[in-house]
Amino acid sequence: MNSESRAPYLLLTLVALTLLAAPPARAQSRAQLDPSAAYRSLMQQRMEMSMRAVAEAQRRRFEEGKSDTKFPSDANKVTGKAGVVRAVSPEERSALAHNQRGLEHFAKGRVEQAVKEYNEAIRAYPSLAAAHNNLGSAHFAAARFEEAAAAFRQAAQLDAKYGQAYFNLALAQLKLGREREADAALQAAVRAYYTAGDEHYTAGRLQEAEESYRGMLQIDPGYVPALLRLGLVCNTARRFEEAAQHLRRAVGREPANPYAHEGLAEAFYGMNKFEEAAAAADQALKLAPDSPAAHYFAGLARASLGERDAALSHLARLQQLNAANYAKLLSDFIDRKSPAAR
Repeated sequence: MNSESRAPYLLLTLVALTLLAAPPARAQSRAQLDPSAAYRSLMQQRMEMSMRAVAEAQRRRFEEGKSDTKFPSDANKVTGKAGVVRAVSPEERSALAHNQRGLEHFAKGRVEQAVKEYNEAIRAYPSLAAAHNNLGSAHFAAARFEEAAAAFRQAAQLDAKYGQAYFNLALAQLKLGREREADAALQAAVRAYYTAGDEHYTAGRLQEAEESYRGMLQIDPGYVPALLRLGLVCNTARRFEEAAQHLRRAVGREPANPYAHEGLAEAFYGMNKFEEAAAAADQALKLAPDSPAAHYFAGLARASLGERDAALSHLARLQQLNAANYAKLLSDFIDRKSPAAR
């Protein structure tokens, strides 16, 4: 299926996934992202690393050399991040230069020099959200958690889709013992990540979309809406084995989720595993009998297996559903596979 013919399927799927990731009620939102589970995940996976980063930064503050310890933020990255803009004015160019020097200092453990550079970047161009986030990361590394929280909060205020800033804010709030505020920041991080990711995906920026969706896995490595979106990105990029890995995890978490099985059907079909593709599509149809995409991939798989009659039954159902685009694609495929008169 080429990119043009995939467009209706991808947009409809993305709309459905948005509904999964953005439930209308607060209670449902909390059910999908259990705060206590998120706290446990954060505490177990990030706090130990954070403390190592703090100790390492303090020890090497004025030393040369690059630390191998990864800090739990995107402070070591500048390109493609929220708040990093194309420099079109002297102020912006100056801010980006200071921000870059700050990143270099931070990477070598020179936290206070990094703080000075980030402050200079903010002074030159106060709207540079990445500089505020990076300043927060430097304060966090120096165990100045109040200052870190303030900087992360400012970054998020400047760019409401800056998921990493919200996530970093949650870490700082946890350090300060403010679980309610941390919960709110985590919820905001999820919303920011999937909103930014969906916009990138719709615009065809798959790498940026993938980065945003992966951000949600920092909060909950098994978060199904993130796994479904990563599967969608990987299928679109024809990285079918990776797509299958994400979607299997989604099925493991939510066996009754039709979109996970539907995505698996596409991934298996892309890997020429037609039996598995047919089985996954059949499971999706048990859960969502009127899914055009599931009928389409079921038809492709059956036709590829030489099961013409089964493929034709899916074609007939697509026609009944008025899924003209899918019906035309599947009809043409069946004709190519077995051109005998129907």
